[in-house]
Amino acid sequence: MQETTNQQEHLERPSWDEYFMMMSKLVAVMATCPKRRVGSVIVKNKRIIATGFNGAPPKLPHCTEVGCLVFKEEGTSCQRVLHSEHNAILQNSGAMEGATLYTSFLPCLHCMKAVISARIAEVVYEKDYPKKKGKYIESKEFARQAGITIRQIPEVNVLDILSRYYSTFSP
Repeated sequence: MQETTNQQEHLERPSWDEYFMMMSKLVAVMATCPKRRVGSVIVKNKRIIATGFNGAPPKLPHCTEVGCLVFKEEGTSCQRVLHSEHNAILQNSGAMEGATLYTSFLPCLHCMKAVISARIAEVVYEKDYPKKKGKYIESKEFARQAGITIRQIPEVNVLDILSRYYSTFSP
């Protein structure tokens, strides 16, 4: 007779929001612009359909190879890179309708226009960009006008979640 145990009963799992935000942080480690490492994950029906990180377009050198491209009149933002949200949308632009975007920071106005065009239904993020209020207020307003849900969640502590998992997991 086979005996079953319920070891999984005590296993604490992250919420779906925490899980997908952790994945966006994992994607961010691939970013090639040192000014800001951001990752994005696009999810539909709890399945990841695209990922993106800050980096130069294909066939162009990365900031890590040749430095950031900054124009004084544009502030301190690097002009060489595609933002992670935009990069993720370009990876799988055909299946975005109704999807959710998980990203470290509230998308800028430029990226929000791409989110709207891709018909993404919801944006979940952790942080607002520091010192850049105007464009980000407009970003939220564009999302509101387009019927996109915007949710800011508390910062997901990946190490804390992993340590809780591994403290209850015994192979």
